Amino acid sequence: MIVRISLSTKSSKLTKTSHYSNYQQQLYDEIKMLKEEYDLGYRRISYLIYEKGYRGVRNNQVIRENNIHSIYKKGKIREERINRDFDTIIVDVMIFEERLSELNSIYLNLK
Repeated sequence: MIVRISLSTKSSKLTKTSHYSNYQQQLYDEIKMLKEEYDLGYRRISYLIYEKGYRGVRNNQVIRENNIHSIYKKGKIREERINRDFDTIIVDVMIFEERLSELNSIYLNLK
């Protein structure tokens, strides 16, 4: 018996999934933890992040609450895009029975 199956699958993890630098990833992880686990507001997160030593990339100053909100929001969108699941699709299932042995036995019986 011969079985032929065409399988179609999609994944969002085939390309580079880490476009963040290490600093950006640490900053996002810290903001996410403070927002989700401690349910802090963006202004309070801004002060805590500054106290932990995180600074703005361009001006080395406090990361303001609107920037904290943007980092959190866009990071969540990015996580959802990377971690989404796709359905696996099975197409064109064909099963062939092997009849060669039957034909050989018939041929041998005819001789």
